[in-house]
Amino acid sequence: MIIAQTGGIYSVTRLITVILLFIFVLGITYVTSRYVASFQKKFMGSHNIEVIEGVRLGQGSVLEIVKVGNRYLLLSVSKDGARFIAELDEKDITLKEASSEQQDFSNILKKAAVNVLSKKKDDGDK
Repeated sequence: MIIAQTGGIYSVTRLITVILLFIFVLGITYVTSRYVASFQKKFMGSHNIEVIEGVRLGQGSVLEIVKVGNRYLLLSVSKDGARFIAELDEKDITLKEASSEQQDFSNILKKAAVNVLSKKKDDGDK
């Protein structure tokens, strides 16, 4: 009887330890990814070169509209490199409005949770 109780306490202790380690690793991963993102943002934060849009043509090849200074270029990008195709006029390009609402993972997660809960509710009503 005492051995069974000790085994149960040991199992609970192991479970709590694993959960705490998981939370610790998750926290370190979050901090590291935020650091890398801020570093990349500083490194890639050029105002002269911007990828406007890209469309996948096939495996390993993408057609991209790139703004370089005040010029718009159409490029073909593949694993072999990038090739210039044409220069586009600004009037021929339809730019999307920048979203004022910053996409945050917590907002996306909340929307997903609401969708899951509403689907469960709909399934329960049937």
